[in-house]
Amino acid sequence: MLLLTAIELSSVFIISLLFAYYLYYRYCFTYWKKRGAPQLTPTFPVGDLSTAAWGKESVYLRLQTLYHKFKDAGHKFGGIYFLNGPIYFPVHPDLIKRLLVTDFEHFVDRGMYIDEEKLPLTAHIFSMKGEQWKNVRMKFTPTFTSGKMKSMYNILVQVSQHLIKTLDPVAEQGLEVDIKELLMRYTTDIIGSTAFGVDCNSLDNPNTEFNRMVAMIFNNPSWKLYKMALEEGLQNPGNIIKIAHDNKVVQKYFNDLVRDTIEYRDKNNIVRDDFMNILMQMRSTGMEFKEIVAQAFLFFTAGFETSSSTMSNCIHELAHNQEIQDKLREEIHENLGRESSKYTYDDVLALPYLDKCVKETLRKYPPVAMLNRICVKPYKIPDTETVVEVNTPVIVSVLGLHRDPEYFPEPLEFDPERFSNSNKIAPFTYLPFGDGPRNCIGLRFGLMQTKLGLATLLNDFKFYPSPKSPRHLAVDPSTTTLVFSVLNGVHTKIVKV
Repeated sequence: MLLLTAIELSSVFIISLLFAYYLYYRYCFTYWKKRGAPQLTPTFPVGDLSTAAWGKESVYLRLQTLYHKFKDAGHKFGGIYFLNGPIYFPVHPDLIKRLLVTDFEHFVDRGMYIDEEKLPLTAHIFSMKGEQWKNVRMKFTPTFTSGKMKSMYNILVQVSQHLIKTLDPVAEQGLEVDIKELLMRYTTDIIGSTAFGVDCNSLDNPNTEFNRMVAMIFNNPSWKLYKMALEEGLQNPGNIIKIAHDNKVVQKYFNDLVRDTIEYRDKNNIVRDDFMNILMQMRSTGMEFKEIVAQAFLFFTAGFETSSSTMSNCIHELAHNQEIQDKLREEIHENLGRESSKYTYDDVLALPYLDKCVKETLRKYPPVAMLNRICVKPYKIPDTETVVEVNTPVIVSVLGLHRDPEYFPEPLEFDPERFSNSNKIAPFTYLPFGDGPRNCIGLRFGLMQTKLGLATLLNDFKFYPSPKSPRHLAVDPSTTTLVFSVLNGVHTKIVKV
């Protein structure tokens, strides 16, 4: 009888605790309403995440849905909740401009996870805060000029020629290929060489140790997301990058790789036109070894999947739009010739139709489909009484903007002419690289490897649709990275021109 009473008491206590927790959540869900901001109807316990919280829908698609709900209701912004955490959610281009540019001093930080002591790989420019970010950004800005890009260009040409040799046997037989997987190996070889000075040889051998590290960074199981959520919470979406950095094996591998590279170059007086050489030169400005490792790691992770995804997504669209593909190939042949090994940096970047095709790909499939910021100074939203408090995360739905029919009619159609000179794009509706002082510092490098890769491929090969990939590529709902990753690869049939 006493045992039964103890069980009953324990049950009452647990139920009471859960009910109190529920009431606390309901109280949290009044945060934006009390501040006079429009909000929707968040649900316990996931807030406005809905099915995205359980991996059944991509968080990017969920944010796109929320974008339209606020916009269609006539609101310029909204207040949303990730679990019980409030997030400022601007949807009107004017407010997005204020966030990124005009009122930047209120939103200097991205709000990304950073812990220099426990996870040194997180201490890179993407996650840095305040004055530390400003100082490092100032040092890095000269690193990504056109001149610096040209100095690395020959490395990209060599890897691009290797890509052609890898695809030749496949094209001779007219076979289908997962072009995304192949182009991920292509960008691995490029960035492995330019960032770390190593020959990854991924195109020939996808099972190298370097590739194994890549898989450990990007292919994380869902339980790691839940582990991170328990440790850090998901109220701040920027915490998600901890997953890719929280691996001691990866940490040791990249530490050893950078140390060996630097020691070898110092000992043998080797100077190479690459990103690692630039980082080594920054030692004279006080940059320490662990900072060099973190910046090189960022250069790799930021440029690896974003560029490969853009190339493979572009090829997918060109396969479904043969007239556009033929027009682009004609531009390449007429202006660059047939010997892709002789394509120059200036000539590739000067191709207007290639530029339009890449921009349209970035519009339909933005590699980073949301922008993160965090409030560092109290901010009164213009023309309202709502104040965004310090430490409140901010999200901009890039996918919502890019696929908004008001700004881009028939948004699922692939139309490079949207970016013709006669067609003016509304400011702050097209943000593939962000905007303002914290825009993507490596955009020149990303565009360089993307455009050269596409020009080289289209010079030699013709692409056709595969039934293995849907007409409009779907977002992988289980992704644990910030990159817009498509589900089940990008399959295409390839033949020689």
